[in-house]
Amino acid sequence: MERQQQFKYKEASITSSRLPDFFIDIKPMIVELVVFEALDKPYITGQIAISDDKAIFDGLSFSGTEKLKIKMLTELSDAENGETVMDREFILTGIDTAVKSSNSGQSSIYVLSFMDEHAVVSKSKLISRAIKDDLKIEILKLVGNECGKDVDLSYIEETPPGKHGDGTPATPIIKTNFKGIIPYMHPLEAAQWLVSKSATQLGMPVFLYASIHDEKIRLGTLEKMLQQKAWNDQIPYLFSPSNTQKQEENPNPDFQYFQVQTMKTSKIQNTMKQLMAGGLGARYTVTDLSNGRTTSQHFSFFRSLGKADEAGVIDITKQNVYNDLYKTPDIDLELSNGSTVNIEGDYLHNLDAQAYHKVVSRGVYGDKKSLHDEVNSGNYLKEVEASAYRNAIFKNMFDVTVPGPGFIRSEGSVGDKIRINVLSDDNDPDSPQPLDALRSGDFIIYNTRHTFKDTRHDVAMTVFKFEKGPNDEVFE
Repeated sequence: MERQQQFKYKEASITSSRLPDFFIDIKPMIVELVVFEALDKPYITGQIAISDDKAIFDGLSFSGTEKLKIKMLTELSDAENGETVMDREFILTGIDTAVKSSNSGQSSIYVLSFMDEHAVVSKSKLISRAIKDDLKIEILKLVGNECGKDVDLSYIEETPPGKHGDGTPATPIIKTNFKGIIPYMHPLEAAQWLVSKSATQLGMPVFLYASIHDEKIRLGTLEKMLQQKAWNDQIPYLFSPSNTQKQEENPNPDFQYFQVQTMKTSKIQNTMKQLMAGGLGARYTVTDLSNGRTTSQHFSFFRSLGKADEAGVIDITKQNVYNDLYKTPDIDLELSNGSTVNIEGDYLHNLDAQAYHKVVSRGVYGDKKSLHDEVNSGNYLKEVEASAYRNAIFKNMFDVTVPGPGFIRSEGSVGDKIRINVLSDDNDPDSPQPLDALRSGDFIIYNTRHTFKDTRHDVAMTVFKFEKGPNDEVFE
């Protein structure tokens, strides 16, 4: 069956500030376009492969500051009304490779890298200034005043009812009434640094990231991401390798574009790595130089999961990022020198696999805290909790590839929740659960790679989850 075109370039061009009248329509020249999104990166990056048989790049005298304009439709777009699914302008930052592509040597394939222009603006300056009072406000200032970008707060504040939320308010980011200094950092780098110091009342981390569907930069918490509804909960992606080819040829778009093409993972459920990073149990000590006092607290990831369960964010009975029933063994041993050793086993979350020590000095800024200081000693653990949740993300991380038209038309992006159903390996027709619990359920999208080549648009994404699936009560 001949595959129809899954995407169409409505506009694709290169312009140069050095040549005001220079304009290249590259639509017929594009061999491949790849666009990347990442939950830990506040800008879009990508690569484009262009076939040049007219010496355009030679005449352009490419310098790495040219602009790339991409305006795109998908197979599901309403072309008559001019509906677009991506309308972006990027800075071409360099030529990665240039290879002669024919035996006659009269054409070349250029692979160029690109990124959002605000990332270049950020890299072009260093800032050193005081910050105070509210981390969220300071992040907004860095992104807006220094990079000229607005920030979307829908993943951190109350989300209106609709595709990406159910109106549930998220707990606010802590860290207020403070003063500090940004020590000569690039604006986005400084914003990311402040994000790393941020956490919610539940100790969940904060992310600053970009989406191809939005000119704004997004600021969101893991807590709010977990609370949102899966945008495709009515039409889950289905992974059934034996039916993939058959479903791709089905004329119904629901079958064509909501089939998982590939799904794989490696090195998941690594509890040892999680343990050694202090992600399960750790000792956190703070020494205050202003009064000489030292306070010490134990961090327990199981206690953090319990708080998330009480808040309705994570169902502790379904969580599969930590086995809270495992205990180290009891040891009763007589040594060769005649002495005896008695060690009582304990749960991993009760043990100190790592130790952290912070030195602070209260009163430096009068009635304001320093960036590393807290009035409530319990808030010192928030940074450790946020790090533990970041580590837990990698416990159930999968690489999934799906057809692009349905995904991009639905405005799926990093930070969104997506539902995937995978058929169980149990071949018993009478099995009460036809879906795989480990690989089925609602996932958060961590990064995406959109590939536009020939007639196909595919989305390769990395996803993670905190709970065993499936999330569908009824599966037919």
